[in-house]
Amino acid sequence: MLATFNQDHKLLISGAGLFLLTIACAIYFEVWYLIGIPFSIVLAAYSILNPKLIYYLLFALIPFSTEINLPGGIGLDFPGEPLMLVYTGLVIFLAIEHLRKWDGNLFYNGMTVLIISLFGWSIISTVFSSQPIISLKYLAAKVWYILPFYFGTLIIFQRDITKVRWLIKLIVGVTLIATLYVVARHSMMGFAFKAVNGAGRPFFRNHVTYGALLVLILPYLFYLWKTSRNPLRIIIYGLSLLFFGFAIYTTYTRAAYVCVVGIAAGYFMIRFKLTSITLIAALILSSVGIGYLIHKNQFLQFAPNYEKTISHQNINNLMEATVKGEDVSTMERVHRWVAGMRMVAAKPLTGFGPGAFYESYEPYTLNSFETFVSDNPEKSGIHNYYLMTCVEQGIPGLILFFLLTAFPLLMAQRAYHKLKRIELKSLVMAAALSLISIDLLLLINDLLEADKVGSYYYLSIAIIVLCYMAASKQSHKSAPALPIDG
Repeated sequence: MLATFNQDHKLLISGAGLFLLTIACAIYFEVWYLIGIPFSIVLAAYSILNPKLIYYLLFALIPFSTEINLPGGIGLDFPGEPLMLVYTGLVIFLAIEHLRKWDGNLFYNGMTVLIISLFGWSIISTVFSSQPIISLKYLAAKVWYILPFYFGTLIIFQRDITKVRWLIKLIVGVTLIATLYVVARHSMMGFAFKAVNGAGRPFFRNHVTYGALLVLILPYLFYLWKTSRNPLRIIIYGLSLLFFGFAIYTTYTRAAYVCVVGIAAGYFMIRFKLTSITLIAALILSSVGIGYLIHKNQFLQFAPNYEKTISHQNINNLMEATVKGEDVSTMERVHRWVAGMRMVAAKPLTGFGPGAFYESYEPYTLNSFETFVSDNPEKSGIHNYYLMTCVEQGIPGLILFFLLTAFPLLMAQRAYHKLKRIELKSLVMAAALSLISIDLLLLINDLLEADKVGSYYYLSIAIIVLCYMAASKQSHKSAPALPIDG
């Protein structure tokens, strides 16, 4: 008993000493994040014993992560990304410990091969990168998205997909709390168009990130409402849907509005087995459109009027200006897209390297497409993730990413029509619609490396894989039912 007391006493003293030492170092060097070291050690040790708790904690904190700048010009979403890093190490640890116990199909499937192939091509592109340090940072960041949210989700729910419902309740709940915070602040500003960015801080960088989170969570909220059997919860989920609709409108985000329509269209696409046709049509239309613009430099006809291309402080004026090509944010996108197409022509195979667009695009811009924000003080990207992938990782990278976009939707459609239980059918549909909303967002934004989007992207893919596996197994045994409220 005394020996145990002495061991605990020594551990307590050691922990207190480490905490005091880090505080002293933080004060002396004025590096305040050093205080987090002892907490990180405790969190890492505890996570090994309770991996699911860290996983759930990670999703609970994502809506409240705040962007901070560290020494050396490194941006960090805190506390989301540090937790992602902790869980990344934990996933590696679990993989080593439990490799022989896993179902081989869990990782040896087409989706996993595709994700690894795209990451592998990113490595090859990094070798030829014009900005190797930036590309290496991109690879590191990609690891702590893929491992925690794709592989981590497969590990957590590989044996019991029914518990995914509890995760969805959590992510909907914390998103609702974050949304209440923003709407309350925005209401005190009269829901003004120009005030929405300020209302979202410090949790949302801008109204685009805020709107993106709402639309990708919307299908999961609808899933909870549809599959609930408890009358009180049906009412709560229904009111939450109405509140989300109002919140999405007051984000004043055009991409979010398009995503709501896309979610509705995506439901019918999967429901009536139109996914293949839709994807092929989208590919053909994109190819024809690009070919037309390139032929004899037809794209030059769309050069903006510098004097008329301005920013707008009213949502109605913004929508009208977008149609007329007189909105600065829209036309600045065109400015960078033109540069991006010229960059693809310059390096079509390996691209300029992951993350290297900003440092490389200036020589490829055309003066006729400039706007008064073309100096790009925010150092933002190309605002089209598909084109950015082609610019940074070449045409092979774009092909792999298109397959990564298409394959989960085809898997979801097949699983939806094979599954017999309504709960699982609704679950795979929700994951697919969330994925569709992200795919649409990526047409005019570069958000896949943002924690409030990238995390749910890989989560949705993992849920589709698990549902697909459940559909494949149900011919041999009954698929497990999800727990129903009430």
